[in-house]
Amino acid sequence: MLQVLWSVVRLIFWMVAVPFFIGQLFNFILPVDKKRRSFGITYLLGLLIYFALFDIIALPCMILIKYSAFKCCTRIYGVISVLLAVLGACKHFGVLFTKEKEPSRKVTLDYIEDFKSFKTETKIYFGIFIALVLLQMVMSLVYAPFDGDDAFYVVQSLQAQQADVMNTINPYLGRSQLLSAEYRHALAVIIMWIAFIAKASGVHATILSHSVMPVFVIPLVYFVYYEIAKVLFKDKENSTGKKELLPVFMIFITLLIMFGNVSINTPATFLLMRTWQGKTIFCNLILPMMLWIFLLMFEDAKKVGEVSGGLKETTRVAAPWWIMLTLANILSCMCTMLGAGIGAGFAALLTLALLIVTKRKSVILGLCISVIPNIVYVGLFLMLKKGWLHTIFN
Repeated sequence: MLQVLWSVVRLIFWMVAVPFFIGQLFNFILPVDKKRRSFGITYLLGLLIYFALFDIIALPCMILIKYSAFKCCTRIYGVISVLLAVLGACKHFGVLFTKEKEPSRKVTLDYIEDFKSFKTETKIYFGIFIALVLLQMVMSLVYAPFDGDDAFYVVQSLQAQQADVMNTINPYLGRSQLLSAEYRHALAVIIMWIAFIAKASGVHATILSHSVMPVFVIPLVYFVYYEIAKVLFKDKENSTGKKELLPVFMIFITLLIMFGNVSINTPATFLLMRTWQGKTIFCNLILPMMLWIFLLMFEDAKKVGEVSGGLKETTRVAAPWWIMLTLANILSCMCTMLGAGIGAGFAALLTLALLIVTKRKSVILGLCISVIPNIVYVGLFLMLKKGWLHTIFN
């Protein structure tokens, strides 16, 4: 029992505490606004940096190190992550106990005060929404649905955890293989991140994939939709029905996902039944996140237009969101190789809309910078496919 509790504590440390404090260290990127530096957005920023750091470390280890690649990757990543988290904790508690506090320090109290200000029916709507989300998490945890892809994805994580390898053993045959033989899957290092969390927490990779990842990913997905809803309904802030619209919208989203199993290929099916797979995270978390980031850009552009009578300062206002978009693109490549193309294409489409609205050509520069990770991934993909790195693994 004590061993289980210790594993739970380590899971919370590596999946909640470390990303949050990393986000706290880098939340100077976000606008100086308590609504923009909330606990949730700070955690999301830290999580994106957390994933990007692993991607930057894992790829060279996997490609350049022939033996004990995973051990080297976990040591480097673990040390750097903890160091950043400690610095973030020092910043957080250092600011917390000073007289002049940042706006983000009161975020938890603000949430409680907002909830207290809701009318009774609004609280009921939020209660229904929370109950539906908890139901999905519990059902995903209790049933832990099996999927045929587990024989590849979950086993790759398990092999990394137990055999200290990174995509160099064929899961179907159990024998060594060249990395170039599985280049498409190898570049999606999200399965190696799962292996790292399993190794660091002492939890079996299969248990982590089937039981922990749904509890971790599902709330994140709904948090992003909640942030989208806050932007969409912000114009109705003075309306009496504004606070009711937000939870009703979230209930509608939860019902769409709960009853979205009209095919084995829908995002809803993947979210609730194949939560641990990279393509699930890409289509259910990253794409909505990109939409949310661009909604914030449109919102900032609108504010600048109202204040200055034009849109000359739009690029400066939207700069933090271009950074988050770049991090989201890194995560999209990390989740699935197709994310390198689809993520960049989706960002380009939304940038076109932003260009039409703002009439600022500089947004194209922001797009070009944000898709650099996608270009790098495509380059690695071609190098592995052509066999140019074949000699490294002989």
